[in-house]
Amino acid sequence: MGSVGLEGLVEKEESTVDRVRKSIITENAFNDIYGIKDVKENLMNALEQASFISRQGYTPILLLIGPSGSGKTEIINSIVRAYKKYSMSNEMFTLNINGTKCHYNENPYNLYRSILPIDLEKDGSDNVTNHKRPDICYQCERNLESIIENGKISPEKIKLDRVFPQSSIVEFGDSFLLPSFMGVIVNSNRSILTISADKSRLEGINPKVFQLLNNIYDNNFSDPMGNRIPLDSLIIMHSNETFMELDEEQKRESRPLLERIIKVNVRRNLSYSQEIKLAEESKIPVKNMVPHFLDYLAKLNVLSRIDSEEIISGDNERIENILELLDYYDSSNLKEFEKKMTQSMSNFLSKLLPDYSSYVSKKDLEENRYIKDAAHGIIYNSNEYKSGWTSGISSRSISSILDFNYASNKSRDSLLFSDIASYIYKNEEKIDEQAYHKIKGYIDSIITNDVDFEIDYALLSFYFGEHFNDYANAISEYVDSMISAKQSQEFKDTEGYLTEAGRYFDVDGLKNQISAFKFKKVPLGIVNYKTKFEDLLHFLVSTGKDFIKTENKFKNFIGESGKDIDRNSELYPYIKNFLTVKRGYFDEAVEEALKIYKEGTLFYDQ
Repeated sequence: MGSVGLEGLVEKEESTVDRVRKSIITENAFNDIYGIKDVKENLMNALEQASFISRQGYTPILLLIGPSGSGKTEIINSIVRAYKKYSMSNEMFTLNINGTKCHYNENPYNLYRSILPIDLEKDGSDNVTNHKRPDICYQCERNLESIIENGKISPEKIKLDRVFPQSSIVEFGDSFLLPSFMGVIVNSNRSILTISADKSRLEGINPKVFQLLNNIYDNNFSDPMGNRIPLDSLIIMHSNETFMELDEEQKRESRPLLERIIKVNVRRNLSYSQEIKLAEESKIPVKNMVPHFLDYLAKLNVLSRIDSEEIISGDNERIENILELLDYYDSSNLKEFEKKMTQSMSNFLSKLLPDYSSYVSKKDLEENRYIKDAAHGIIYNSNEYKSGWTSGISSRSISSILDFNYASNKSRDSLLFSDIASYIYKNEEKIDEQAYHKIKGYIDSIITNDVDFEIDYALLSFYFGEHFNDYANAISEYVDSMISAKQSQEFKDTEGYLTEAGRYFDVDGLKNQISAFKFKKVPLGIVNYKTKFEDLLHFLVSTGKDFIKTENKFKNFIGESGKDIDRNSELYPYIKNFLTVKRGYFDEAVEEALKIYKEGTLFYDQ
C-alpha cells in the first residue's frame, strides 16, 4: 500500500482484457496446447477486439464454440493460469479511500477519469455527486466525499491496495438470477468469469438471464439495493452446441446479446504429430502400451475427422498424402513440407487444386498458399465447416472414457486396441462405416509393416553384434555416396564393414535398386538427406525381403502365418533383449508386438 496523487493513479494501469492478452504472450499460455494454430491466432484477434470494446466502457464476452474434446476448456484453463501468474508478478491495485478498500476491487482508472477533469475548487461545492459521471462504486464515491475539504480533495487520503484477482466458473442458466450470482460477479471483477453453456438449451432459459448479461455487457450492473457495480472483467463462454443459432421465434430476448458476443470457433487437431503430443500428455490411465500405439491412435483420430468421401475414395497412398498434407499444414512447417514433397504428393495436390501449376510458379507467393488451399479443400466445403471441425474421435474423450472405465473396473497393466474399438462402437463419435473399414485397413497395413521392421531390425543387430553401429554408419555413408551429387567418388570400404555386411545384405542389389530410385518410390530420407540406418532398413523391409539374406533360424523364429511364434528359438532372447534394452520396450510390449504381427490386424484382441 502506498500514498499516491490522482495523476499517478493510472500511469501503468491497464484494463483486464489488456492484461489477459499480455499474460498469454508473457507466460506462453498456449505452449501446452498442441496443434490448432489457427484457432489460437483467431483467439488472440478476438481478444484484441475485446480490448477495444473494453476501452469503450463495456464488458466484452467471448464465446468458444466447438465439439466436445476439441480443447475449449483446456484453452480457458491455460488463459486463467497465465493470468494469475502474470498478476502475481505484475502488481495490480484498487482504491483505498480514507482507510477503506474498495469492496469491488475496481480499477483506480475510474477515479482518475471521473474526478481529475473537474475543477472542484472553482465550483466550491462540498458535494461531488453532481459533478462526476457514475464511474466509481457508491462506496468509494461516499468515501471520496468524506475527504473533500473546502472543495478540495485530500490526496494523502487516497491510497492503493494491491489485489489478487480470482476467476469464477458458472453454468449458464437461471441461476444467474439468484442473489448468489452477485458474489460471483464481485469475485471475478478485474479477472475472468467463465460460463459453461455446454448443456444449456436457450429455449428454456428465463429471458431475464439475457437481460442480465446485456446489463453486464453495458457495464450497467447493480446490487439488489440499486447501487451500480463498476466492472472490469473478461467473460469467456464455451459451448459445444449451436449456441449462436436460433430460429426467429426462439427467444427474441437473446438476440441483442448474441449479436454482441465475439465468437471463436475451436476445431479439433488435424495434425497427427500434434495429436501424438496431446495423447502423451493426456491422462490415459496406463503406462504400458503396444509399440507405436499413440502413433496409430493419432492417425486413426485425425482420419476420423476428415470427410468420409475423401477416405472412401482413396487408397493407402492417398491416405498417407492426406495425413502428410494436414500435418504440415497444421504445424505451419511448410518449408520442410516442400522439401519432402514427392511426385505422388505433387500429383495429389494437383488433383485438389486445378490451377496447381500456377500456384507453384509464383515463387513470391506468401506462405506457400497452394499447400494451405489444398488442405482447405479437404477440411472445408463451400465455406462451411466439415467433419474436421464438428465430428470425429477425440483423444481427450478417449482418455476420459478410458480413465473412467479403468477407475470403475479392475485395473490392467496394458492398453489394448479393443478398448478403443469398443469406444468407437459405443460412443456418439462414430465414423462412417465404409470410412471406418478403409481407415482400419490402412492402420492394419502400417502395423504389419512396423512389426516386420522391428523384428528385422532386431535380427540384423543380432547378426552384427557389438559392431552394429559401425555397420550402420558404413552402409549409411555408402548409400549417401551413391545418391549425393556432392560426392566426387564412391565410398571406400576401408574398414571392411560392407564386406562383412555382404554376408547378410545383397549390397550390389541395394546399389542398383537405389540407383534406379526414379522408377520406384523410395523414402525421401534416403534420396534427399543423410541416410539413417533406420531409414535404410525400413526401405529394405517395405521393398521386400529380397535384400536380406534370411536364414532358416529367422524363418523358424517368425513361424507361419496364424501359428504361434517359436519362443524356444535361439533368436528369441536376443530380439527380446534388443527391443527392451536398445529400443526401450517393456516385456509386455514385446509380446503385444508379436501378437499384432501374428494376427495382422489393429483390433486383434476383439
